[in-house]
Amino acid sequence: MALNSHYVLDNEIEIVKADLKEFAIHYTTYRENIFFRQSWERRISIFAEDAPCYWITFKNRRIGGVCIEPNLLSSFFLETPFQDILRVLIPLKKFLIHCSDPSKPIEAFGILPYETEHFLRLGFLPSESRRVMIRPTEIFEPQEWGEEFEAVAPGMDQIDRIAEMLHESYSDIDRIGYPGDNTIDSQRTALEYYFVHNQDEILKSASTIIYDKQHNNIVAVCLISLWEDLPLVSNIAVMPQYRSRQLATKLLKKAVTVLKEEYDVIRLFVTIGNSAEALYYRLGFYPGLEQTTFHLPLRDRSF
Repeated sequence: MALNSHYVLDNEIEIVKADLKEFAIHYTTYRENIFFRQSWERRISIFAEDAPCYWITFKNRRIGGVCIEPNLLSSFFLETPFQDILRVLIPLKKFLIHCSDPSKPIEAFGILPYETEHFLRLGFLPSESRRVMIRPTEIFEPQEWGEEFEAVAPGMDQIDRIAEMLHESYSDIDRIGYPGDNTIDSQRTALEYYFVHNQDEILKSASTIIYDKQHNNIVAVCLISLWEDLPLVSNIAVMPQYRSRQLATKLLKKAVTVLKEEYDVIRLFVTIGNSAEALYYRLGFYPGLEQTTFHLPLRDRSF
């Protein structure tokens, strides 16, 4: 269902199709910089040309904005001084249900902590909460892996073995935090994309695979990519039986040291509740504001 440019949601609230650049400026002004984007230009260039951006108006006065399309709501914000979130969300939810495919999930992305209570009141349930973390690059002491391990640079010739290792690592029932389908095929596809789009030598040098020399199997991996012109921990994983060996700490210290030559900071994404979050804190990563993905169960799609 393609949406029109203007909708009356109730006798006071309407949504009106927004100019993309103006929407980006207001969104960037009134929402926290949760991804630690390094410049104003980078922050206002995040929306695709076909993004479904709408102004929210109250009594014909703009009070905020939202990206909305069938089965999906995102980029919700209100502008000072209007702060009655529930007053806006009630008609937005009704409109979202009306325009959505009833056979498909309805989701709300990027909901900030001060907004979550209102989504919960309206029957939305949290699916996952994540945040970005950041730290300065720094020169650490050279990392020692021990006689039983061998550290090598990752390459495309290792894709199948890395995919199998990541699949097994993230299949651990106590592991929280892999964002997406965890199959060997999906891991292989993601790795193919990673190797094609991250060819810089410094990224290769900062990335590491750890082998258990006796069994000739991959036990840990750290892949560093470039996201929005800054390094990102694209993937870090350690096999469950090796997680008490400080391998993740050493992998990150090596990456932070190598990257110091060209970059000031490094970022990563973490799912709230993942045990790795404590490791990142210990290594000096600073947490950004969490954002939650919500879904609307079928039973709550009526008023």
